[in-house]
Amino acid sequence: MTSLPTRSRRCHPRRFRRHTEPAAIVLPTGAGKSLVIAELAGLARGRVLVLAHVKELVAQNHAKYCALGLEADIFAAGLQRKESHGKVVFGSVQSVARNLDQFRSEFSLLIVDECHRISDDDDSQYQQIIGHLRQVNPQIRLLGLTATPFRLGKGWIYQFHYHGMVRGDEKALFRDCIYELPLRYMIKHGYLTPPERLDMPVVQYDFSRLQAQSNGLFSEADLNHELKNNSVSRRILSARSWSSPKTAKG
Repeated sequence: MTSLPTRSRRCHPRRFRRHTEPAAIVLPTGAGKSLVIAELAGLARGRVLVLAHVKELVAQNHAKYCALGLEADIFAAGLQRKESHGKVVFGSVQSVARNLDQFRSEFSLLIVDECHRISDDDDSQYQQIIGHLRQVNPQIRLLGLTATPFRLGKGWIYQFHYHGMVRGDEKALFRDCIYELPLRYMIKHGYLTPPERLDMPVVQYDFSRLQAQSNGLFSEADLNHELKNNSVSRRILSARSWSSPKTAKG
């Protein structure tokens, strides 16, 4: 896959600068959210906290930011680093929520990766962090990135779409979706591979060797034999036998 389209990378900062309300950016999986996060964090004038729910995303987002020639802190117990005084801090939700006393300095921007995971529960770790940062700086801006803005049982995570549609209600955490990169654009321009629908039973089994009976139907015995002896099953069994220990212990 080539790099994220330049047009989308340039749209985000311009649109977000005009908003003071919580805003969301929707990017399909594979579009390069880490690159967008890195550029947004690099353009921010004040301090930035970037949250992710797993250490792998924390490390990935931090690496993309540092690839721009910039420096940033990491606050994630899983990465054995707890630094919170830099201009830009990449942190895990769990570690930050458990150490809010180390985030008493003011942040101007909070970026949440996979923001659809933010719970409406005031006692959730996300909400604890947001509430704490707003106490320190009531003017802090909140920006979320996600590939899935609609959640079953919850609905849309934002209220208004920049194309003019009303999606969620006033209870939505994010007021505006300020940019959305369509999946079809990524596929059309070669950034993602077109999906291909496969009939898995047809792909996995070869029935071409079977002969139909006089009534046009296949013998049940022949079908069962093919199902039991197909090449897919043999490869699975072979791999399992090869990887299994030769002797059992204890």
